[in-house]
Amino acid sequence: MDWAVLYLRLFTGASMLFHNIGKIQNYNEIISSYPSPLYINPPAVFVIVTVAEALLAVLIIMGLWVRMSALVMSLGILLMFAWGGFGAGEPEFAWLGIYVFLIVSGGGLYAFDAALTPSDRKK
Repeated sequence: MDWAVLYLRLFTGASMLFHNIGKIQNYNEIISSYPSPLYINPPAVFVIVTVAEALLAVLIIMGLWVRMSALVMSLGILLMFAWGGFGAGEPEFAWLGIYVFLIVSGGGLYAFDAALTPSDRKK
């Protein structure tokens, strides 16, 4: 099971990093679709969301604070669902399922969290 969690962490984090690279490359086309909550400028929202997603993806890949990172990412997806019309659909629902799995499983044995807090768990 730990190998499966490692694979899912690496796959999820890398996919989110590639997703963010695509967002940055298509900045001019997608900036108009970003909301302006609390009257915040859409470019500022774009920068905040992109930096947060990239940071959380790196944390998931490394296995640091996986549960908290996945929780923040899933809350972001839930906000997209609540916002509506912001592109929330089937892919986001699949991402939500992946993040819920990571919230439940944590980083697994092959994560920096496991190395930082050793337990009585057998390999």
